[in-house]
Amino acid sequence: MKLKSFLYDKNKVGYLFIFPSMITLITFIVIPLIFSFGSSFFNFTIMLDSFQFAGLDNFRQLFADRRFWNSLKNTLYYTVWVVPLQNMLSLAAAMAVHKASKRNVVLRTIFFLPVVCSMTIIALSLSMMFNYNIGIVPALLRRVNLPVVDLLNDPNLAMPTVMAISIYKSFGFNMVIFIAALQSVPGYLYEAAGIDGATKWKKFFCITLPAIGPTVTFTMITSVISSFQVFDQVYVTTKGGPLFRTETAVQFIYERAFKTYEMGIANASAIILFLIILTVTLLMQYLRRNEENNF
Repeated sequence: MKLKSFLYDKNKVGYLFIFPSMITLITFIVIPLIFSFGSSFFNFTIMLDSFQFAGLDNFRQLFADRRFWNSLKNTLYYTVWVVPLQNMLSLAAAMAVHKASKRNVVLRTIFFLPVVCSMTIIALSLSMMFNYNIGIVPALLRRVNLPVVDLLNDPNLAMPTVMAISIYKSFGFNMVIFIAALQSVPGYLYEAAGIDGATKWKKFFCITLPAIGPTVTFTMITSVISSFQVFDQVYVTTKGGPLFRTETAVQFIYERAFKTYEMGIANASAIILFLIILTVTLLMQYLRRNEENNF
């Protein structure tokens, strides 16, 4: 009888549906996060032996490590450029193809195609295409006597190249989200604005942007989180070089964990990165709420 009453209670039945997801969340996120936080105060190897309590020594070593600060600086530089550029390109593409037509269906497919491909495959393919020695693009430029630049080995161009690869790979995902948001904006608002003589730009800034504001906030937050976690494209193309100009925070964590086997320092680095992402995310949500309240 208790089981029957439980099944007829809609509020309680809901727990049955979220139970598998909760188990997955606890097993693969909550427990590793707790272990990572606790183990950041210990020194141990990748084989989980020779646990030695280190207290705050791992964090002191990190704060004194110039390479750690360099990786954070590179990550912040990457995020500051990629997030706005990616979202502006996604919004521009969505504005261009959100109306229903056969041409727009084809263009949406082309723009979204990189999203379903692996970042490793895309980064590896593009790095081979632009490889200074064997790439097809440099070969074609040499044929027409144009200057050739070694994009991935130039300290000044390596990071912008990684950014371009990331934007190409991911902008289609946000584009689809923006398309859904644009299609939900009532058409009569644009008709009324047109009657009042509003230009396209006024319609965009006074109707479109306020209407899709929550969507913009969502894409910005998810883009910031993914940008702070950038790793695949860096590892495949430059491995943090040249001269550590493209080494990011996750690349630094990987090097400490799986090359020098300093698991305590790696976990301490991961905790600091987690706190940075959490702080930035909460700040963006707070600013968005204030903006909505003022509006």
